[in-house]
Amino acid sequence: MPKSVIILLLANTLLGCVLCGQNPNKQSSVILSNGTISLEISKMGGAFVSLQNVEKVNPFSWKVTKEQMPVNNRSGAVFQGHFLCTGRWGAPTEGEMAAGVPHNGQAARDKWKILKKTSTTVEMYIKAPLDGIEITRKVELEQNGCGFRVTETFYNYTSIGRLFNVVQHATVGSPFLDDSLKVFSNATKGFMQHLSYPNPYQHSYNWPMAYNSKGVDSIDLRRSDTPDSYVSTHIFSDSVGWVMAVSPTHRLSLVYAWKTTAYPWINIWHQRVEGTLWAKGLEFGTTGIGRSYQDLLAHDTSFEGRNSFVFLDAKQRLTKSYQCWLVKETDKAEIIKNLKIK
Repeated sequence: MPKSVIILLLANTLLGCVLCGQNPNKQSSVILSNGTISLEISKMGGAFVSLQNVEKVNPFSWKVTKEQMPVNNRSGAVFQGHFLCTGRWGAPTEGEMAAGVPHNGQAARDKWKILKKTSTTVEMYIKAPLDGIEITRKVELEQNGCGFRVTETFYNYTSIGRLFNVVQHATVGSPFLDDSLKVFSNATKGFMQHLSYPNPYQHSYNWPMAYNSKGVDSIDLRRSDTPDSYVSTHIFSDSVGWVMAVSPTHRLSLVYAWKTTAYPWINIWHQRVEGTLWAKGLEFGTTGIGRSYQDLLAHDTSFEGRNSFVFLDAKQRLTKSYQCWLVKETDKAEIIKNLKIK
């Protein structure tokens, strides 16, 4: 076949891929777009890895390397952007690890299947036999808006009920993240993770002021210029929880909202590496204390009537939703006033 014909055929193939919304260089991900925002979802691990508007600033740029991953996760996806923790939040037990269970659950490591896709919606699925669950997810962009809605169903397909957790590990990175970033929320009482066990009340406080040690070293959780690293965990008194990361540098805000019956906790993770701000986690979920179930049951670790786990019975389905927006606004009151929460 003449070289010119081959080149023409390749050009037509690439053009066809672009026209049908498939980028040949991004076959490992799904991209949704409504003309206002675009959202990229990695098939490996199911993480949201890019959310952009015309400003082209991506809050979900945070990503670890393969070498930084726990050993039992290195066969699959790395932690990045907004990823899903299921079964547990953090490390598995010694026995679970020996059985091959990865940190933060199998769904964050393995490949998701695309069930159905349009330009603005996608339905995804993963079976995680190491956790005994199936997850179906539907992502819907707003029509011409700056947000999206996620609905996920967690199905225990086994014949045994189990303790269970879900955490939406939303993590922002640079350049969206810098020392000027502000975090606002309607969260209330809370505690530092490293001071929470076995009695989360012992060193509790109220948002937005926190303690990073036993009753001293006051921290304003709204600020990002704090030199310390920490995880501060909180509950809500309202029926709808919300959190926003506001970037004065880029005049953009990343906003989340959800029903607190679905996700009663939020964990604010602030991490510096060698003095440089590296990650800010806005992690809302069903757990407040990142310990094994054995540890959580060994003491009364409930906090203001909220446990750090749920029970997922045999053959039970649990459905949870949340919304997210990337808005060109930095005034907290204006953002809250204009939110359209379903």
